[in-house]
Amino acid sequence: IQKLGPEPLAEEFAGQLGATRLYQYSRKRSISVKAFLLAGQAVVGVGNIYCSESLFEAGIHPGVSAGKLTKAQCERLAHAVRTILKRAIAAGGSSLRDFVDAHGEPGYFMMQTKVYDRANEPCRVCKTPIRQITQNQRSTYYCPQCQKR
Repeated sequence: IQKLGPEPLAEEFAGQLGATRLYQYSRKRSISVKAFLLAGQAVVGVGNIYCSESLFEAGIHPGVSAGKLTKAQCERLAHAVRTILKRAIAAGGSSLRDFVDAHGEPGYFMMQTKVYDRANEPCRVCKTPIRQITQNQRSTYYCPQCQKR
């Protein structure tokens, strides 16, 4: 547990603190930025759905090496992670099968996704078909136009 990063909505990840943390922890890391986020050392709680959505929001290709992220990209990514998670919370989360909250309501964030689970559908920004790849045995979705390598 000591090696895990802060919660994305905690003060320890707010503003420039999150960007600095992402930048420092990503140095000399050759794994993809998606694998880096899922590992939880820089920040915890960014699961597969929110990872794809955050990378899209930040305009970062999921296959980029974490160690090659610029400070500006880390700033965009830290902001995107917080933004996406706030949207998901406001929408009641992401229901994938039969999940419901304490009131019996499903999460509605899946209706708002820009890339996740939208393979071959047009990007909501540029109309380019969304691509799906497999990274670390997980599905990854991205727009090849909005998230260039």
